[in-house]
Order: sequence, then C-alpha cells, then structure tokens
Amino acid sequence: MLRHSSSTALTFRKKGLASALAMAVALAGGTMAVSSVLVAPAAAQSYSRNFVSVYQPVANVVNADGGDISSVAGQFPAIIAASVSADEQLATGSLLLQAGIKASNPAWQRQGLEMQVNSGKLAPDTAAEFNYFIGRLAFDARDYAGARASLGRAAAAGYSAPDLEGIIADTYYQSGDVPSGLSYVREQVARNAAAGRQTPEPLLLRALQAAYTARLNAESIDASEMLVKAHPTRDNWLRALQVAMSIGDFDDGARLDLLRLMRVTNTLTERGEYVAYIESADPRIMSNELDGVLTAAADAGLISRSDEYYEEVRAIIASRMAGDRADAPDLVADARRAATGRDALAAGDVLYSLSDYAGAEEMYALAIQKGGVDNNTVLTRLGMMQAWQGKADEAQATLSQVSGERAIVARMWAAYAATRG
Repeated sequence: MLRHSSSTALTFRKKGLASALAMAVALAGGTMAVSSVLVAPAAAQSYSRNFVSVYQPVANVVNADGGDISSVAGQFPAIIAASVSADEQLATGSLLLQAGIKASNPAWQRQGLEMQVNSGKLAPDTAAEFNYFIGRLAFDARDYAGARASLGRAAAAGYSAPDLEGIIADTYYQSGDVPSGLSYVREQVARNAAAGRQTPEPLLLRALQAAYTARLNAESIDASEMLVKAHPTRDNWLRALQVAMSIGDFDDGARLDLLRLMRVTNTLTERGEYVAYIESADPRIMSNELDGVLTAAADAGLISRSDEYYEEVRAIIASRMAGDRADAPDLVADARRAATGRDALAAGDVLYSLSDYAGAEEMYALAIQKGGVDNNTVLTRLGMMQAWQGKADEAQATLSQVSGERAIVARMWAAYAATRG
C-alpha cells in the first residue's frame, strides 16, 4: 500500500476563483463597467441602435449598486443575439461577466469571458489571462475538454500560473484518460528541463497518485522516477520506493537491492523492511553491511536490542565481521584467477559490504567480462557502485542495460544516481 499519499499538495484547490477573476478584470483595465459609453459611443466603437436599445436598460441594472440582476437575466439572450460587431460582443461579454461575479453565477462568468476573448478586442496578455479563467470555470463545470482547450490557449500565449499545468493534467485524469495525462506531464518535464525550469512538485505528485490509483504499473514507475529526480526529498523517495516495492515482482536479490536504496534514502520505516533486508543479505556473508543495518533498526526503535532476533543476528555479525574483512583480498585474488565471473560477483558483494565501492565496481565489471553470471544482477550492482561514487552518467548508462524484474530496481537507482550527479 502506498503510505503518506494524502498530501494536500495532491489536491487541486479551486478556492477564491471569483475574487481572483474580479481582480484580474480590474487589473486588465476595468472592462466590466461599460454602460456609460454606450449612450454616446466613441467613434472607434461600433454599436448599432438596436444593440444599444436592448443593452442599455439591462446594463443600468447590472451596474447599479444593489441592482436586481435576476430581474433582467431573462433579457441576456436578446442582448447576445443583438451583439453583431466586435465592440458589441466585448460590451456584452463584460456585462455578463459583471453579472456573473455579482450573482455568483459561474456560467455567466464563463460566457462573458468567452465573448470578450472571441471579440478579438482584448490585448493579447489579457486574452491569455481570460482563457485561463475560462479553463478554470470549465473545469469546475466538469467540461474537461473545454477546460483543456482554453487552458492550452492560455499556456500557448505565454500565460503562467502555479496551477496551470496541474489543472490541464487533471482534465485528463478526471475524464478517465490517465495515460494521456501522464504523457502531458512528461512533455512538461522535458519542456521545463529544456528551459532550465523546475517542474512543480504538485504536478508530479498528482501524476504519481493518478497512475498508482489507476493501477498503471509502468506509468507509476515513470511518475516515481520523474518525482524523485526533480524533488529528491525523503518523503518523495518514500512514496516512490513504496510504489516500486508494491508493484514489483522481485526475488530476494532484487528486493535486497531496492531495500539498499531505501536505506540510502533514509526510507526504511518498518521492522519488516529491516528484517527482509537482513534475511536477504544474510549476516553470515554481508556481516559488515548488516552491522550498520541492525544498528539503524535498533536506533529507530523498530528492533529492540533485548529482542531475541536482535541478539541472534548481532551474535552472527560479531563472529563474522573481522574474518570477512580479512578474507576479502583472497576472494579478489581467486576472482581474478577464476574461469567464470561467479567468484568476481561474490567478491564484489563482500567488498560492497565493506563499503569499498571502487573495489566492488572492479569486481562486478570483471564478473560481466568473464561471464557465467546473471548479467541483470551484476549490471544492477555495478551501476549501484558507480552511483555510490557519484559517477552519475556512468551509473545511468550501466543501469539502463538492466531488463526483466530488475528493471524497476535499476531505474530507481538510476534516478538516485541522477540526483547525486
């Protein structure tokens, strides 16, 4: 189960739209209150006598303090029908928008904004901003295709808002097309990277939530990878690795390498995870590594030092640590003489346990060269050693060659290597 997924960052917040809209209109030049210019319009404006006759009485009520908008709402269709010129469309749009804000009627607000944009009379930056508000109103009305179209126009015109990309992605999620939403997010990540911008964390968190909830395993890993590369916090690593652990079909060795990444990112949070780590690594072989793992579990209060399991494992580790360290040079020598790479793989594992990452890297490379080993296992651990040493590009290149059940493990380690680079 994905824990800690109830972050408020994952929730699309729609508060304060009407007040934000009113402020935006005011900053855009106060285009709402236009009744005074219709009686004697400026020469540059085009209002027909018919339009003024149906528009003006309604505008007087809408613009008046305390005007009863409901008493004139039935005349809106006639005003819209009489709006032929661009100036008339702009004026009617302003009127509908003002009525919508005063009466808290989102449908009028949206229609008013759309008429103003479609009039072609707005400045480009104002049109872009109005398209953004149209998109938000459409989203609230569950018109997700319409929302996406308007928000896309706003984005294409250069409009920027903290939630713009997130709402566009949500138009896909809410309409049941999670894969398309994730494709959109991937495009934004690439575009932001090319522009030297950081992709907003809520956008990536929401993508992970959407993919995981929809049980899209490949997309969940994609979203996890994007999230930790952009925002490698402990909480995000916890989310990503919990997802990876829950959807992967791992043998003990692959699970161990994922648990190792959880240790590196400080995301081991349960007794069972520590026990699985200890059992998979085997204290009789990886005693020096498990010395630190067991101590960390005890320090975290997840395995008591008075626990029979702790005492048993501690005894094995204590009896093996010095001998494993002393035997390491002989294991390396045997690996270099051996006909296959099996001894080199074993030597690499022991050197890893001793935190000799450069030596382990050499042994894993030798194991691949000599053959007779599972390449996916060795490539994973070779990439891990390169990541430990900060060789980000080499690690990612190595880990990209891993396939099968270990591919998820390799991708998570590659993401870690990218953050170290």
